[in-house]
Amino acid sequence: MLNEYEIVMLFRTIGVVGFAVYVGTYALLSMRVLTGDSVAFFAGNTVAATLVLMSNFGEFNLASVLIQIFFITIGLGAMIFRFVEDSAAADIE
Repeated sequence: MLNEYEIVMLFRTIGVVGFAVYVGTYALLSMRVLTGDSVAFFAGNTVAATLVLMSNFGEFNLASVLIQIFFITIGLGAMIFRFVEDSAAADIE
């Protein structure tokens, strides 16, 4: 069983991994490996936001929770839009 300190450190680690995913996604965008319109870009941001949101279970921060919910919602919506758009384009061909 984890003690309180270990639980807090686990959630902090999850948040730091989320930060790393945010930074990695942005770095790939900056190096033009990803485009701002790609599913991979939105997936990276959505995964990062989910990890940072999970870290708030250890140390709650309302502003952070609201920002992460916003990014998750926008990311999921953008990915769904792109999948539907790609599916419609494939049906036309």
